[in-house]
Amino acid sequence: MNINFLVQQITPLYNKYRESKNIISGTEALEIMWDIGDILRQYIEEHHIAPHRLFWSVYGNAEGTQNVAKKSYITREFQNRCHRIRRIFSSKDQIRKDFPHLESFTTFREAMPFFDNGKYRLEGKEKKDLLSLLNSNLQPQTILRKIKSLQKERIGISNPRTQRLHEVENEKKTFISFYNFIYKLITFESYDMCLHEAGNVNSDYIKVLSKNVSALSQEGLKFFDLDIPSELKSPWKEFSQIVKHLISQKDAKMRRRFRRLVPVERIIRLADMLYGISSEENFISIKKRL
Repeated sequence: MNINFLVQQITPLYNKYRESKNIISGTEALEIMWDIGDILRQYIEEHHIAPHRLFWSVYGNAEGTQNVAKKSYITREFQNRCHRIRRIFSSKDQIRKDFPHLESFTTFREAMPFFDNGKYRLEGKEKKDLLSLLNSNLQPQTILRKIKSLQKERIGISNPRTQRLHEVENEKKTFISFYNFIYKLITFESYDMCLHEAGNVNSDYIKVLSKNVSALSQEGLKFFDLDIPSELKSPWKEFSQIVKHLISQKDAKMRRRFRRLVPVERIIRLADMLYGISSEENFISIKKRL
């Protein structure tokens, strides 16, 4: 199976999800994403390919696929989520057993670390209580607040003596500032306006920067030479210097600390947004997904 055929397999399910996500239950959304995750899992196992490498290939190949809804990309963030769902549930029967009354997929999405992260995964009574909360008839916003509270309690634990997260606090602040800058660029009505506000940065450089940002999301992914143009201006220059510093570290400790402060999904999303402003076609497509 080649990548194009893989995209053709995923596309009908992806379109079904996009077109119905606002009207279907969270349980139904999980089932659709499980199907996509199962297709990805089979390809990964058959071809011995790293998941994030495959997700990047699917994302790129979907770019030119005519039967993807509104010419959208099947983002790596979405693929990763489907793959995680497939790993969490052995079958769709298990989904229906665990979530007979899941109203909102968003509530499950926020609770995912408690189901598949070895460090934070809940077991026994704690897992049973979480399932009861997610299946309850409470308003989704109420459930989300309770999950956020649980995240703060269980995940927001730090140990400065060992993590030394303060060492990448500047990188975090630069990332947030640049993320907001790029997001604002995508809100402009035209690509010309976006380019002007961006400072007319070379599109090839933006693509290389996008690939390196994506590679920061997980160890083992390939980094690319990042030659920062001397004429590059703020905020591109500051962010590029941060990325170059992180990818140049032979020891992964600093990158791991960075990922503790900056969620992986945000890193992947910034990489996607950068790719989205690298050409007018990409710009038009990513605006439709905002």
